[in-house]
Amino acid sequence: MDQRIGIIGAGISGLSAGYQLMKAGFKPVILEKEPFVGGRMSSEIVGDFVVDKGAYTLSEFHRSTIQMIREIGIAESLQETSGTSSTFSGGKEYQIKIGSPVDFLKYKLLSMKNKRDMVNLFLYAVSLGKSLNLNKPTEKTFELEEESAAEYLLREYDDQILEYIAYPIFCEIFLGTPENNSKAALLATIRNLTKFKIFSLDQGLGMLPERLSKALNVKLNSPAVHIRPLADQGPYQVDLGGDSRESLIFDIIIFAIPPAAILEVFEDLSVEVKAGFKQVQYAPSVVVSMAIDQPSPNTSFINNLLRKDFRVLGNLVFDHHKGIGHVPPGKSLATTILSESASRALLDSPEEVINRQVMEELDRLFHGFPRKVLFSRIYRWQYGVVQLRPGALRQQGLTRKLLEDCFHHLYFIGDGLYRSSIEVQVYTALNVANQIIEKHKP
Repeated sequence: MDQRIGIIGAGISGLSAGYQLMKAGFKPVILEKEPFVGGRMSSEIVGDFVVDKGAYTLSEFHRSTIQMIREIGIAESLQETSGTSSTFSGGKEYQIKIGSPVDFLKYKLLSMKNKRDMVNLFLYAVSLGKSLNLNKPTEKTFELEEESAAEYLLREYDDQILEYIAYPIFCEIFLGTPENNSKAALLATIRNLTKFKIFSLDQGLGMLPERLSKALNVKLNSPAVHIRPLADQGPYQVDLGGDSRESLIFDIIIFAIPPAAILEVFEDLSVEVKAGFKQVQYAPSVVVSMAIDQPSPNTSFINNLLRKDFRVLGNLVFDHHKGIGHVPPGKSLATTILSESASRALLDSPEEVINRQVMEELDRLFHGFPRKVLFSRIYRWQYGVVQLRPGALRQQGLTRKLLEDCFHHLYFIGDGLYRSSIEVQVYTALNVANQIIEKHKP
């Protein structure tokens, strides 16, 4: 119980691990380079508006996360969203209820042939069973990830399924494209497109990391700039920058940051581990949230914008669907998530350049929209979502095995060596925390 534990990163994974350890009697120290906790799961209160900076929903499949929400006493803040989704094509809006098979059969964007193809695609995905558990891939999973989703769809179906179904799925959930993600990733997502509920928190998803951090020793504005072992298996010296400018010694370190960021601060890794980390690819993400001076009553919650029509915008979210607490009366809040190509191109651009390009396309979508905007906030995420390109799952498994064999006092959590989701981050954090508790309990 006297083990000195340092956690690098105060995103939801680092905080979840810290909370689990704290409950068992440990006193971890969490180091965070930003002035806030939660990473992409953070929220910001701007006037009477609640703005989610990145992640904005939880599904009922996020069981570990929802259990955590209940455990820390904010279950009453869980609110079910409308679950409505629209896809805009050629200037027309096509609405559907997410997870509704009945609505899908009425979906006018797809031809009857496309609908039959989608039914066949869904049945095929269901038949694959456990091989589509991407967190525990099998040899069959590895076979399914040998080609991209785009290659598979164009060979077996047509470009309508690719552009009207696959592209919106990857753009929203993976922040990427069907060309850069595998067939296995597509099928695993398609299999879950049955009836399910989508939730938010009434004061933004940032409620969860904020509440967790209050019980923990979190050092903000304290980036780990260099980590080195003082002996073969530790302890480890962590040199801090930012506000701290000090060095701390830990017996155990938990990395809750992307693999590429680990490479920047911890040099004492084998060539094989470094190679594995370098193969983890993320799509960056740029998010622009805009307060609007009037309600948006007839809009869908999630709006998909196709790449044949829009170069910059990927998705548009109307936040009042998350609950009335997100938006003051008589106003509205819209959050745009830029497409992968636009996010890559604009990640380091000045705010006025990003705003101008976003407003130009929004004006084309909803004429006069820019004149209604009260203010905007721009959030940039270098490590948006892990891309499950062909071969990624196999490589992730090999890297995880290598880490388990090589390190006994270093642990790696989060989404970097798994697919991306809030649930993956929480689950991997709890798993590692429980390993440490079991190993070091009296």
